[in-house]
Amino acid sequence: MHIDAARHLVTRHLLPRWPDAKVAIIGGSIARGEATPTSDIDLLLVFDRVDHAWRDTFKVGAQTVELFGHDPATFDYFCRTVDRPAGRMPLVEMVLDGVSLLPDTGAAAWLRTHARELFDLGPPAPTPAMLAGHRYAITTLLEDLIDGTAPDETLATAVKLYDTLALFALRAAGAWTGDGKHLARRLRAVDPALATDLVAAMAALAADPAAGKALFDTAARRTLAPHGGLLLEGYTAPAPAGWRSEGIVFPLAT
Repeated sequence: MHIDAARHLVTRHLLPRWPDAKVAIIGGSIARGEATPTSDIDLLLVFDRVDHAWRDTFKVGAQTVELFGHDPATFDYFCRTVDRPAGRMPLVEMVLDGVSLLPDTGAAAWLRTHARELFDLGPPAPTPAMLAGHRYAITTLLEDLIDGTAPDETLATAVKLYDTLALFALRAAGAWTGDGKHLARRLRAVDPALATDLVAAMAALAADPAAGKALFDTAARRTLAPHGGLLLEGYTAPAPAGWRSEGIVFPLAT
């Protein structure tokens, strides 16, 4: 769907349902001019105040709409407390890349400025424990991939290894991450060599599993090398002391 058609649909069918919205922004692939035939309309509505933020998915005719409802405080909370620690900023990107639909009374300008400030904070720096955990996960996934013989298990492991390697590379570089296609786009932008290598490894698995596994092995070792390499022996992950159910003990010996 073209942005003009999306704007018409939202303005005619949706904005009258929420007349108190101070900001209405279409984001996502439609706003960026990258829409496919099945692309959703990602719509952010921001009010003076809501009882709680919400997300709603529905159809307008044949068109799917993903609606995100917020006020300034819930927007900030989700971005700062929920999304940023995970290394991603989908709501912020909706604002920065999106198309505003309502006359600007100052609310949209404030939201864009605030979104830019949040984005410019960058993701939290990865801790040594986080990097070690990812190195361990990549190492065990790589071993499972190389040793695997069942085609379905090999494919499932490769998909997970792609995801984990891409996330590690982005977080280690201090870059924002994403999910699904957004993860692939981020990786292409930040580490195009790794992105190319992982696509080649995935493609090779079906025709020549040994070659695909070797490509994954090379990519994983090269990605982890600046951070200590593969990790198995010596890895430890103590749980917080408070992670226990009260009153659960062995019965007294009789």
